[in-house]
Amino acid sequence: MWLLAIGAIPLLIISIDVLTNRRITNWLREIVFRPDDTQIFEPRDVIYAWAMLLFASVLILWGLKELFFPTKVVECRDDGLAVRLRGPFRKPDLIRWSNVVDVAGGEIEDEGDVLSLLNIKVLGRAGLPDHPWGARWVEDRVLGLLSQDWSQDPVEVAVGIGDYAVEAARRETRHRTADIWESS
Repeated sequence: MWLLAIGAIPLLIISIDVLTNRRITNWLREIVFRPDDTQIFEPRDVIYAWAMLLFASVLILWGLKELFFPTKVVECRDDGLAVRLRGPFRKPDLIRWSNVVDVAGGEIEDEGDVLSLLNIKVLGRAGLPDHPWGARWVEDRVLGLLSQDWSQDPVEVAVGIGDYAVEAARRETRHRTADIWESS
């Protein structure tokens, strides 16, 4: 996303130039065309400039948002793993700890490229999408989250998830035991 935001800056500059004084575009027009064969600006050029301005602004704002507040692809919660499997603007899917069998780092070969994955083995696929976004079903009950653009290694993430799951189970056990003793 950060590279897309940087790539959108020239679009933003050109669109602002077309909508204002046209210094850059006039200079480029003089280089490309002969002086007696000059192209003129048409109303559609202004429409394209507005579209480019809107598109570039969205890309830049989204890139900055991802830089300062990155989207959590996997989040450990007391009741399970919250995983974004349905797209960027949708709620994450919750895989309850009781449905998680194992979490491990791994790799998969895809058209000659080796991609790193975070593999989540589940007891059942109920409630999870058949064609997840940013992930794939590696086996019947193993969900592989693509992790090549993550800042952490998927093996380290898997260890952290395992540690959190153990602590969540301890907290739940203590809470249940406290409830039993309080009721008697």
